[in-house]
Amino acid sequence: MGNIDNLNDRLGSGEVVIIDGGTGTEIPRRGVSLCPDTWSGRANLTHPDVIRQIHEDYISVGAEVIITNTFWTSRKGLEKGNLGSKTFEINNIAVKLAIEARKNVKSDREIFIAGSMSTCFPMSDPNVIPSYKEALENYREQAQILAESGIDFFVLEMLIRTLDARAAAQAASEVGLPIWVGYSITESADGVLYLGLREDKHGTETIADAVEAVRDIRGVSALCIMHSDVKHTQAGLKILRENTSMPIGAYAHSIEPSKDPNDEWETVVKSSVEEYCNHARQWVLAGATIVGGCCGVTPDHIQGLSTN
Repeated sequence: MGNIDNLNDRLGSGEVVIIDGGTGTEIPRRGVSLCPDTWSGRANLTHPDVIRQIHEDYISVGAEVIITNTFWTSRKGLEKGNLGSKTFEINNIAVKLAIEARKNVKSDREIFIAGSMSTCFPMSDPNVIPSYKEALENYREQAQILAESGIDFFVLEMLIRTLDARAAAQAASEVGLPIWVGYSITESADGVLYLGLREDKHGTETIADAVEAVRDIRGVSALCIMHSDVKHTQAGLKILRENTSMPIGAYAHSIEPSKDPNDEWETVVKSSVEEYCNHARQWVLAGATIVGGCCGVTPDHIQGLSTN
């Protein structure tokens, strides 16, 4: 396992740490279809070599944090693809693949494994509020599996409701590992940034609300803007910096979401490596010390970040 104190010291000193890019969008780029019901999770069972190779490629180009392929692999998420009975196996395999990748690639940097847990269902509508009790139970199971399988810390991703953030952070806190919390943001028609996924899919919770939701939860050590449009990320970071003194980070899309309201995941516009790196420089100027990528971001993008 990585020495998490070293990582925290680096972030605390203002050093920039490079994390990996997208996994879910990298899988089909390598010829493996995503499961429409479980996103990338099924691939841990059906194509483990592809998942391991994705992690290895990110390490090879300079990523220092590898995020497990467990974005959609809570029991509730896997049940949508009739894989609920495989909850332990799929999460455990995901961590093992990341650990194997770390062992397989020689690096002069210390490599850390972050266990991903994402927003509750429904994942695409922030206005539908799940039961806190059910969310907490769902997160507790996944957090325990990830921790026992060997992650170094948690990264909570694509959070679009403060309820989800509180439940996921509480579950992770009970395990005792550090926690990075990642919020997705979008801009409303009147120009206000809210938690959400698109202009027509957001609630009324702000970034300040998001910070407050996890402020008193033990173990939360960094806050990020992630799975968000590059053009909103810098503004979001500035608000984040105004509301917290802990390390902040950014890992955005290199894409723009489809304008089709019935199409949740289609990528329609890609950013070049140069364009993405130009955005990332602005994120660092805004205070980000954690920088990487989400959907559409490839090893090429991460290599660009690492060398620039």
